[in-house]
Amino acid sequence: MKVLIVDDHLMFAEALALTLQAKLPGCEVGQYGCAQGLLGDEAALAAADLLIVDVAMPDLDGLSLLRILASSRHTLRVLLCSGAIDEDVVEKSQRLSVDGFVDKSEAAAELVTAVTKVMAGEGYFSESYRLLASQTAPPSIKLSRQQGAILALLQQGKSNKEIARSLSVSLNTVKTHLRLLFDKLDVPNRTACLEKARSLRLL
Repeated sequence: MKVLIVDDHLMFAEALALTLQAKLPGCEVGQYGCAQGLLGDEAALAAADLLIVDVAMPDLDGLSLLRILASSRHTLRVLLCSGAIDEDVVEKSQRLSVDGFVDKSEAAAELVTAVTKVMAGEGYFSESYRLLASQTAPPSIKLSRQQGAILALLQQGKSNKEIARSLSVSLNTVKTHLRLLFDKLDVPNRTACLEKARSLRLL
């Protein structure tokens, strides 16, 4: 099993990596201190089975990273982790269909349980997450994986050509998805699209 950890809290990431390697025989772990570091390592992403992502990170947060990866992570399981959680995080993670959420305050044994369950296809969500999820209304607008990825790259200020390159699709495909995205949000341009997306908590 190949696991990638993306977390700017290096002590937590290192402790988690050592724990997984000790408790799960054959587990290989790669670590990244920022989302951009992972995005630049396509070979590691292609070979990974599980991605463990911190929600709150500078420059590019964990949820935005998942939006960018969404169109290509068909078999990659995702476990979110965070030291704090609120309804906004729950709603956004539900849109992304993550496989689990674990509190960083959990005991090491529970973190291993979370990884084991997610890899078995059972999913794992902490008690705090389940409580908030029961109080959170279902999302009013759902985006496709490709639309979510494009929206996240728009937020990064990427041009159409840069988006096409990042997602390994044609320029015409990007333009088509942008038009569909604008129609879905009922907006005329990129600026209005980002404003509307933020107001709907899509970003």
